[in-house]
Amino acid sequence: MPEPLPNYIVQNGKLIGYEEAVTHVMSPAVKYGLAAFEGLCAYWSDSDQELFAFRLQEHTERLFQSMKLLRFEPTFSADEINDRTIELLRRNNVREPVHIRAIAYLDGKGEHIVPGPVGYAISALPLARSSKTQTGIRCQVSAWTRISDGSMPPRIKTSGNYVNSRLARLQARHDGYDDAILLNNAGTVAESPGACIFLRRRDELITPDVTSGILESITRDTILHLAREAGIQVTERPVDKTELYTAREIFLVGSAAEVLPVVDVDGISIGDGSPGPMTAELQRGYFDAVIGQTALEQGWLTRVHQT
Repeated sequence: MPEPLPNYIVQNGKLIGYEEAVTHVMSPAVKYGLAAFEGLCAYWSDSDQELFAFRLQEHTERLFQSMKLLRFEPTFSADEINDRTIELLRRNNVREPVHIRAIAYLDGKGEHIVPGPVGYAISALPLARSSKTQTGIRCQVSAWTRISDGSMPPRIKTSGNYVNSRLARLQARHDGYDDAILLNNAGTVAESPGACIFLRRRDELITPDVTSGILESITRDTILHLAREAGIQVTERPVDKTELYTAREIFLVGSAAEVLPVVDVDGISIGDGSPGPMTAELQRGYFDAVIGQTALEQGWLTRVHQT
């Protein structure tokens, strides 16, 4: 049974009924995919009886970086986005994990080169944690190449970038896998269609660096912090495809993916074919951090209901 829709959504600063949020079919957002967006999560803590928005400020900052690169000229501020997000969560009386999407789009009926008007919308829908966070997924190294910084920069979140993600993921699903792993123009590992990738070789945790055609992921940054705090050796560098096959552990990270083990790549078992101990340790650390159970999250959490 589908999850019930929330009562409210924010559009252009106003709290309105969820079904009332519309934009014209001739807007540049629809005609050309001219939009930037952010996905983040908020988590309910039973012990604190509070909802925590995770790294809200950093996600909003990246939204404005994306708009800057697209030459959007918004008339709203980052503070407005943050304030409306909190207002939305309160008015929907959210007391469960939710995935929040803030999207800034070219509204009106102009062409693709116009700088505005820039509209925005913010939604919050229930986040169901996949059972595969415990069992792991199977991935295919995609025949599709990750978009590059010289074509459609993947380090920001723009709607058009996700055509590349769609093609790779659909091919993987058609071929019997759960998800894809994309290589970049240099033939080294970039990321999955919706998450960054980490692998363990020996006792070292490795992830493609930020010039490997990846999103500059806030969840990736969180895992890097958690790993270093735990005393794990971490290296950010280019990763060869064959390193995936010889890895002891692999996992994906993202706001929606959270920390998702990969147990098979191209039909080759990773480690013993089950989630490994380093993955489990960092997954526990992440799940604790997002609900305020560890000290490391200082500055990462925004209280929603308590003032």
